[in-house]
Amino acid sequence: MSATDTFIATLTQTPQDAQALLTSLNQLNGDLSEIIKVLGYSKTVDDDLAKLDQALTVTIEALEIVSVVPEVGEAAAGLKTAVTALSEEVKPAHKAADEIEAEVKPLRDGLQTIQKYLQDLIDAVAKVQKESTTFLHDFTAVVSCINSLPDGAYKTQGLAYLDSFSAAAQPVVATLNTALVDANRVIAEFYGALKAIEQALNPLSAIASAIEDVLSVLQPVTDLLSQLENDLMNIKITVPVPYPVTISLYDIFKDASVFILEALAPIQDLVNEVLSALNISLPSIPGLSDLLNLTIHIPDIPDFSALLKAIDDALNSLLSLIPKFSLTCPPSGPDAQVPNGGVFEV
Repeated sequence: MSATDTFIATLTQTPQDAQALLTSLNQLNGDLSEIIKVLGYSKTVDDDLAKLDQALTVTIEALEIVSVVPEVGEAAAGLKTAVTALSEEVKPAHKAADEIEAEVKPLRDGLQTIQKYLQDLIDAVAKVQKESTTFLHDFTAVVSCINSLPDGAYKTQGLAYLDSFSAAAQPVVATLNTALVDANRVIAEFYGALKAIEQALNPLSAIASAIEDVLSVLQPVTDLLSQLENDLMNIKITVPVPYPVTISLYDIFKDASVFILEALAPIQDLVNEVLSALNISLPSIPGLSDLLNLTIHIPDIPDFSALLKAIDDALNSLLSLIPKFSLTCPPSGPDAQVPNGGVFEV
């Protein structure tokens, strides 16, 4: 195979490699917003579990205190059991969510900064595809023309010039092709890793929704319990034991049951509200335990600047050679001469 044939084969590959890389870049660029959105699910779940963990803790503590009111203590037994059981599930899940978010956040933040670099790469590779396609067309047209000439000095020297130019341009185009292929491999691997993370984190959306359902049911009860707890601790009445003394409602329910009726009076309406609110059923959170076993691989964000530089440098080297290709065909006239007698000079 002549140097010219080898060069044509290499140059033919260039727009194909460019198209393959463009496909990968456009795929990543097109899916980037959705990937970033899904990577945000880890923060949503982590934040929601923090709220739920806190709400459960407050509820359990409030139930302990307000249960000194006999009616409330009896009515709250079922809820206390359910809340305690859920809290035991939520705490390890919250810890796992913290760890997942700590892993995902740097990647999510980094992805929000790469749009410009992706577009710069897309523009550069599109230019490679255009320039290489144009030159391939022009070069092969000259080659076909030279090959079709009758034997003679112009044909002989023209073929020599083509081989000479091809020998000089071959490593330049090969370097460009390598830069394109290497970049495509890096982008494809990065995209694959992102899609794997997206698939792993997608179920977190349903978990977050379930957590919010629990909070919407639990929070009104928690608010009422906290209000009752506050009243028990802060409302004080005077009782004659054995002389007039002012004590909190909580202490009366706890240690002076003989005065319960007096203690109930200021909070009876609130107690009734609490009793009504206690009759709830907490929704389940499917998939919560899956957080404990969720494993993800966080890829390094590619050095897009380095990928772009390798492609730009190789393309610029090729573009500096193209104007120096001065062989024309058909010859301009019977006395036309091949440049430098058939030797391409860089």
